[in-house]
Amino acid sequence: MRTSNAIVFATLAMATAAGSAVAGPVVTFTYTNLNGSYVDAGNGTGLFTAQAVNNALLKTDGSVTRVFGPGAGTAVFDPGFFGFSNANFVLNLSVFAKNNAFGIASGAGHFTITDTLGNKLDGDLTGDWVNFGGATFFNGAISNSVFTPILSGTFNGNTGFFASNVPGQPLDGSLVQLFLDAPGAGFFDNSFNDVSTGVAGQLIPTPASMALVGLGGLIASRRRR
Repeated sequence: MRTSNAIVFATLAMATAAGSAVAGPVVTFTYTNLNGSYVDAGNGTGLFTAQAVNNALLKTDGSVTRVFGPGAGTAVFDPGFFGFSNANFVLNLSVFAKNNAFGIASGAGHFTITDTLGNKLDGDLTGDWVNFGGATFFNGAISNSVFTPILSGTFNGNTGFFASNVPGQPLDGSLVQLFLDAPGAGFFDNSFNDVSTGVAGQLIPTPASMALVGLGGLIASRRRR
């Protein structure tokens, strides 16, 4: 019974510590000059997509960073990287519950970041669209974000890489800002394409997953004894 209580108390302590330790992000990502497009489904609903491109109008660039810990680093994707390797960025977000009078709508969807070798980082999105000053922003929450390795244990850019064994997966976080300026398109009033779009996000370990990581270490240490 004493051993069981010790594990419970240690788990609670680790969960508390995890809550305080995740004040800052462990992974961040930023992409610019994505191709923003929208397919209007009528009745104030539709599907927005932002994806990497390399054409005469837009040349996407970006970076993904593991902020700290062993294996920290930055995978940089140079302007026009799309099409020369497996590297890609795709984000899909619905538009619904649109209120033109207040310039707001709801959105939900998914994003997938792929490195040069085909390794992936993806997650779910929920949040709000806001139309202000002729531009449209999306701010939302990220959940269930995980690294899916295909080759190697690193996440690789055109230059730079980092270890993808980030503790505490699945990760939560926020899409700090998705910004697009689509002159003439209004607030998702019409379908559009080839609109330069920027996105930035940050990820933190979930407190529950960090507690499990800590508990695994505690159990392993007891077994070694």
